[in-house]
Amino acid sequence: MLGGVIGLGVQTWGTDVAALTRYWTAADELGYTRVTYGDGLWSFTHDGWSMLGALAAVTRRARLGPAVTYAFDASSHHPSWLAKRAVTVDHLSAGRLDLRLGIGADDAGTAALWRSHGIGYPPIDERIARLDESIAIVRALWRGQPVQHAGRFHTLTGARLTPGPVQRPGPPVWIAARRPASLALVARRGDGWEASYVTAEAFASMWRTVRRGLAAVGRSPAALARSVELDVALASSPEDATRAVAEFCAARGIGYDHPLAATVLAGEPDAIAARIGAYAAAGATDLMLGFTDFPSTRMLEDFALRVRPRLAGLARSVVAS
Repeated sequence: MLGGVIGLGVQTWGTDVAALTRYWTAADELGYTRVTYGDGLWSFTHDGWSMLGALAAVTRRARLGPAVTYAFDASSHHPSWLAKRAVTVDHLSAGRLDLRLGIGADDAGTAALWRSHGIGYPPIDERIARLDESIAIVRALWRGQPVQHAGRFHTLTGARLTPGPVQRPGPPVWIAARRPASLALVARRGDGWEASYVTAEAFASMWRTVRRGLAAVGRSPAALARSVELDVALASSPEDATRAVAEFCAARGIGYDHPLAATVLAGEPDAIAARIGAYAAAGATDLMLGFTDFPSTRMLEDFALRVRPRLAGLARSVVAS
């Protein structure tokens, strides 16, 4: 595990396959614990599940998975097809897949993109309910026995999926969530939980909500891995850090006062290590990092060399206070 105290993974995107192959290989060789690739109809990705097969082929140690994939519309991933694709990548990677699921963003642009392709984008409560049912079906199919399921959204009649996954009873299921209703789903169904672009204080508050949900269903907090998705702008000086954040904001068309800007891990190694320590203290067991100079591997390499040693003293939190 990179750093030894908190899992550090990297998120990737883009359509330059040669650049991605170099990046994935470097991340694996540098000891990052997880590498993800985006899934969706966006212009900045290829088909996510096809790319995961390529990612599996060029890595040997890192766990892998979609940044998130979706299971709330059958045209995106019917749960049976999702279970089958996951088994395939689990075999290609020799048991390194994490099935990372998203509930979907609430902005109008995301809904408009889906609908422009004739794909439904239900309200948030329905998306949560659909994902809940899909997880139950996927896990049932992974067990290899005939599945009888008559649910609100799907009906399976003696459906059976073989071969089964390498990992038993199946790949860990991660859910990306921030809202109270989706955090309740995490507590019921998740092996892992990820919150995206939140401060350590906000993460700690959400983790308290998740812990209450876990207690309500009789699960131990230690049963759930907890990750935060963040951007990194590793710098050699305070001036470089300021410049990096300015470039980050300009690239995304946001101001310095935008909430996203406040979550960027920007600065010199000591400052970034301190910020990571705050997330660990808030209850995070993992971070998923997006480096601002991607697809260059310079920052990826510098982070492993200059930030990793500073994390050795962190006490990994299993149950945050």
